[in-house]
Amino acid sequence: MLDAAEAVLTEQDPLVTTLEEIARAAGISRPLIHSYFGDRRGLIDAVQARLVGRLDDWVAHGLSTATSPVARVQALVHGVMAFVDQESDRWRLLCTSGGLDHPSMHRVRQRWVARIIDDQPELTVQAQAAVAAVIGAAGTWSSTGVDPVTISRILASLLKET
Repeated sequence: MLDAAEAVLTEQDPLVTTLEEIARAAGISRPLIHSYFGDRRGLIDAVQARLVGRLDDWVAHGLSTATSPVARVQALVHGVMAFVDQESDRWRLLCTSGGLDHPSMHRVRQRWVARIIDDQPELTVQAQAAVAAVIGAAGTWSSTGVDPVTISRILASLLKET
């Protein structure tokens, strides 16, 4: 069901996509969708949470191997930009369906900030600014060809203590 919903929602405007269209694409009945997800909003929430998880997977390895706040910001930028480039339809779905404000996205952002600052709480605001910038502008940066190395350098400069 989620595979079909994701496919249909990336092809059409999520605001006008019907459960009937998703059920037809999944080869199931509409009542089955209702039994699993409750309503259209529940289904979209499930798709958003799934996409946020996938975005987090793109970022996770880099964050886990980076050894400094600057390297972690670089890993964040490269992971998010790779997701936006490689899964542009899914990124667009997250943006157009409100997925960037989904509770699972808020949790991921908090985890990314915590990972960037590690044991340096004085960098919290700078890390929050870097994470917000990447999430807020990655689509525009990708579509206009801004180099992730340039973005990383600019955002990493926020982490230098003043």
